[in-house]
Amino acid sequence: MKFSVTILGSNSAFPAFGRFPSAQVINFNESLFLVDCGEGTQIQMSRYKIRRSRIDHIFISHLHGDHVYGLPGLLTSYAQLSRREPLRITGPKGIRELIDTTLKLSHARTGFDILFTELSADHGETVLRTPGLHVTAFPLNHRITTYGYLFEEQPRPLNVRKECIDMYQLTTEQILDLKSGKDIILNGNTIPALEMTLPAEPERAYAYCSDTAYSDKILEYIRGVQVIYHETTFMDDLGELAAFSKHSTTRQAARIAELAKAGALITGHYSSRYRDLGPLLDETRTFFPATYLGLDGRTYHIGPEGITHVEAPDRN
Repeated sequence: MKFSVTILGSNSAFPAFGRFPSAQVINFNESLFLVDCGEGTQIQMSRYKIRRSRIDHIFISHLHGDHVYGLPGLLTSYAQLSRREPLRITGPKGIRELIDTTLKLSHARTGFDILFTELSADHGETVLRTPGLHVTAFPLNHRITTYGYLFEEQPRPLNVRKECIDMYQLTTEQILDLKSGKDIILNGNTIPALEMTLPAEPERAYAYCSDTAYSDKILEYIRGVQVIYHETTFMDDLGELAAFSKHSTTRQAARIAELAKAGALITGHYSSRYRDLGPLLDETRTFFPATYLGLDGRTYHIGPEGITHVEAPDRN
C-alpha cells in the first residue's frame, strides 16, 4: 500500500534558487492530500505531474503567505476546470474568511462546495478519519496560530496464508473472517485465525511539522513516527535569530527527531540566505544521521522503519 510524500515547495518566505514556498502532497493508497499551498504550487503540480483533480482535502498549517497564497489560485483553477466534487479545507481559524474574501473581491465563482474545518484548539484534534487513515492536527509554536499534521495509517487486515485457502477451499466469507481475526469452523472444528494467517505489516505514520520554534511539547503527538518533516530554516549558528522569529535550526529539528525516536527526518523551509543546502544536511546529520534534504520534486516513500527510497522528479 503506497504511502509517500512529494515536496512541491521547500523554501521559506519566497521563491529562491529554484525552490518554491511550502507545499507537499501526501499519497496514501492513491488518495492525494495537499499540505500547505504556497505561491507557485500549481506550477509545481504541473511540473511534477500531480493531478490536482485527485485532491479532495487540503490541510493548511497557518495563514502566513508562504503557506497559503497559492490557494486562491488553485481554487479558481478548479472552477475553470469545471470541478464538481466537494473540496475540504482544514486550517486555523480565519482560513474561511481569507478564501471567502478573496473569491468575493475577485468576483470568482466556484461550481463546487468548499467545506471548511477551522481549528482553534490548543491540543491534538482528529480532523480526518477513514478506514485506512487518521489525520490529527496538533499545535506548534510559531508567531501566529500554527498546526502540524500527523498522518497515521490504521491497522491493516491479517494476511490469510495462500496454502490454507487452497487446502481448505475457503469461501470469501471465511477469508474475510480470518482477515479480521475471527476463528472459523471447518468440518465441525474451530480453526484459530492465528494458525491460518500472517501478521499484517506494521502501521506507518508521517508527521508534518511546519513553522515552529523548538518545542518538545509536540512529542506527545509524533513519538514513534516513521518519518518527520520538520522545518530547518536556519543552521545552528543562527539560533538566536531562530528563537526571535520562532523558527528552528538544523540541530533543533534533529533533536526533535531523536527524542521522537523517528525512523527518518526530512528537512525543509530553508532560509533564502542558503543557496547551497549541503552544509545544512551535513550539520543535521551530525545530530541525526537518518536525515534527508527536502527538495522540490523529490518523492519520499515511507516504510515500517523510515524512508525506503527517494524518487527524483521525472519531467519528461
